[in-house]
Amino acid sequence: MALGRKTGGRAAGTPNRQTREVNDILQSLGCNPIEGMARIAMNSRYSAQLRGRMFAELAQYVYPKRKNLELAGAVDLNVQRAEMLQARRGAREAREQADAHGTQDFSYIGAHK
Repeated sequence: MALGRKTGGRAAGTPNRQTREVNDILQSLGCNPIEGMARIAMNSRYSAQLRGRMFAELAQYVYPKRKNLELAGAVDLNVQRAEMLQARRGAREAREQADAHGTQDFSYIGAHK
């Protein structure tokens, strides 16, 4: 692009040669792929897996795809790791106390603290 505007090539929205050829072939065969997918999706004779794939494929023509959310700011992984390790230690201590008491009743844990 020179000078910030289009100066040559195809006009915006004009299909390229390959796309035009594919469209021409499909039209000459009387084949409408969107209609075909819709027929498969709506026909209970086909597997649920195949029907689901057809619905998913068709949905992108009707509903916009959602973008992943990007989180702004820093995430302190050290805090998350410390909390995870603390939870694991607590679970290990609870198992050890249960084994020492020969019980699966954990109600006594924390009562003496």
